[in-house]
Amino acid sequence: MRRVLVSIAATVFAAASLAACSGGSEGTEASGDAPAGLLREGQLSVCTDPEYPPMEYFADGDTSTPVGFDPDGARALADLWGLEISFQNTSFDGLMPALQAKRCDILWAALYLSPERLEVADGSPFMNTGPGLIVPTATTDITTADDLSGKSVAVQGGGSNELTLKDLSAKFEAEGKPGITVQPYPKTAETVAAVTNGKADALIETDVAVVDMVGKSNGQLKPIPGVFPAETKFGVFTLKESPLSPAVTEGLQELNANGTLAQIAEKYGLDPNSIVTE
Repeated sequence: MRRVLVSIAATVFAAASLAACSGGSEGTEASGDAPAGLLREGQLSVCTDPEYPPMEYFADGDTSTPVGFDPDGARALADLWGLEISFQNTSFDGLMPALQAKRCDILWAALYLSPERLEVADGSPFMNTGPGLIVPTATTDITTADDLSGKSVAVQGGGSNELTLKDLSAKFEAEGKPGITVQPYPKTAETVAAVTNGKADALIETDVAVVDMVGKSNGQLKPIPGVFPAETKFGVFTLKESPLSPAVTEGLQELNANGTLAQIAEKYGLDPNSIVTE
């Protein structure tokens, strides 16, 4: 479900709380091609939530080094600037507060470029995306968004997919139809369990994660394509009006132009045509 903050007020409050206990310098400029605004000279620090394959996750028992499109993209950006890289592994609901508290230079974690996020941070696009729908393999009565009326749908809470379900449910109710029973969970694995255990009729998840989730379900789940449009963009976030913001945009555009981002997409089974940096 990656991903819009439901409560910006809560985010700002949490950010203020984290800022009170954060440390580190700011505004330093690293040597070489590195931009101004890094927290530490010679290093790019990245906030991510490594529980979302193929975008970011741990592999082969390694719980310290995230892999996936986003970490590899961040490494490519650090290489472009001649920097070392470090990752701040953060829970989903703590990602934006961690950036606001200056615990990392950038936030790269498969988050939508939503209006709510862009009110509190700068964002640079890197990939087109949208919601995807997953149902039990035996399901035959869900093929369109309208079929979700009266159904229970699991979702990772606190993000734009939850808002999508709530808006759709409100639309149904305004039309005199049964709404959607929205079941939010803290983690994506819990949404899968809700469907496979029969607690929910379907789950909504960002399209980039659907193939991985279905592939790991041992035949219990299937995707329903085309239910929601892919009209959103993932973005890399920086502090509002940070000197890093234009540098990140330019860096992503260069990595797109030289084919690096497309190669990373193919490595993780993603569509290289979904890369967009404008």
